[in-house]
Amino acid sequence: MIKAIVVDDEILTREGISANIPWKKLGYELVAVCADGREARDYVQGNEVDVVLTDICMPYMDGLQLSEFLYHEYPQIKIIIFSGYDEFEYAKQALKYQVSEYLLKPVTASELSGVLIQIGEKIDERRKNEELIGRMSTTYHKNHLLVRSDVLMSLVMGDKTREENDRELEELGITLWGNAFRVAVIEIEDYRDVHSLDDKKKQERALIAFVVYNVSQEIVEKYGAGEVFQGKEYRTVLLLESNKPVEFCRESRAIAEEINGRLKEILGMKTNIGIGGCIRERQALFHSYEDALAALQCRYIFEEESLFVMEDIRQHTGEQTETELAAEEILDAVKHSDTQSVSRIMEKMKKGIRTAGWTKERVHMYLQQLLDAVPELLRSFQLEEQDIVWEKERALEGMMSAVSLEQALSVMEGYYRKAAEMLDTGKNDGGKKYALLAMDYIEKHYGENELGLNSICSYLNISTSRFSAIFKSVTGETFMEALTGIRMQKARELLENTALKNYEIAEKVGFSDPHYFSAAFKKATGKSPTEYAREKRGM
Repeated sequence: MIKAIVVDDEILTREGISANIPWKKLGYELVAVCADGREARDYVQGNEVDVVLTDICMPYMDGLQLSEFLYHEYPQIKIIIFSGYDEFEYAKQALKYQVSEYLLKPVTASELSGVLIQIGEKIDERRKNEELIGRMSTTYHKNHLLVRSDVLMSLVMGDKTREENDRELEELGITLWGNAFRVAVIEIEDYRDVHSLDDKKKQERALIAFVVYNVSQEIVEKYGAGEVFQGKEYRTVLLLESNKPVEFCRESRAIAEEINGRLKEILGMKTNIGIGGCIRERQALFHSYEDALAALQCRYIFEEESLFVMEDIRQHTGEQTETELAAEEILDAVKHSDTQSVSRIMEKMKKGIRTAGWTKERVHMYLQQLLDAVPELLRSFQLEEQDIVWEKERALEGMMSAVSLEQALSVMEGYYRKAAEMLDTGKNDGGKKYALLAMDYIEKHYGENELGLNSICSYLNISTSRFSAIFKSVTGETFMEALTGIRMQKARELLENTALKNYEIAEKVGFSDPHYFSAAFKKATGKSPTEYAREKRGM
């Protein structure tokens, strides 16, 4: 049975979900109901749980905080959020924590049952794959496989004489029968950075490496195409051989594609395979092995690909492109605040880098040169030096830590767009800046009843008449309309999610007079605070 818990601070909601869902029929066991995220967290820490159904707004620990905790500490638990908030920010955070479903209230029993069926199917599939992985890992734990891997690894690295290799292969009963050879290397995408893995991840990597080995062995044996063994850093290595050199390249690709596809089905994660060039002499196998490792490096510029063949890469390496010429185009686009051209130039840059087959190191050198060119342009418009330096440093850090060309160029595009915005703001005499600063100030101080036009203008050091004209031009509202709008928004949130009295809410959103607050709220929403709370809370 799949174990589930329900988390909601409304007792009627908890009771309704508990009573109206046919848990047993759906293959579930409802093991607990909790009144808030903290209670749910404590239960999960001491009990087995597969699925958590939670509201967002709750005391002590809300649903998003609970989702963050589960995402980091119990990533296997599936999360279903049901909320009365159709807000993009909530949905975006839910995606960040890999929430399985985000349902808007009211949720029917039929709708929730359908979601539970879908999630149950995924859990069942995961359990089957875990059982398969367990069986495969047991098979792999045989000492002779380790010895076999050492012998074959020495062969492809070329660190022993032919006589030594022949003797060791004969002792293991391995016969290399082909007249053409290729080496392929398989790497697990999520575990390739060995220095960033904690102990738990390292254990997972070892287990997954067993699966990669077994799947690869099964497929290579099916083709009768060579040997499979464990390489360095838990990579799996294929020593492929053939008596048909013309067909060898096509067959090697077919084997690699089948392995990648099968591993995707079982593990649900991406694996990369680099295939070295074809060689005829066994003693030159190290060339093909080095080619395979070099081919894997191209995953940085072709992050959506999973198969990297050296022959393909050599067709492009060293080609001249217009990539280097993009620097002047980028600066011109920034100077004219042309963000559409920025996107077009970055796409052109990506295409050029891929065509030329640049290495990660060369990409980094080029992008750093582009980063260095922008600050001088910004300084020429007398913008704040601190802002210029900070934006450049942030972009440099993001670019260097990016795991793919796509990510690195995305960071660069954001940097250029920001630079264009800084220039645009500077050219517009700070008008937008005053409006943005004012909105930020309102967001932070709306609860102060003395907040008004004079206080905001004193903060910004600007006359009330000039500020009023700028603010209206930029936002389309007067200052008081914007302030009242934010106060009403905050009041609605408190009425929907708390049990505070009307006079308490009035004080929190900047009204010293509860009667004036009630009148302003009714004017804004068409309902009194009491009527609004009763409707939203289902009282």
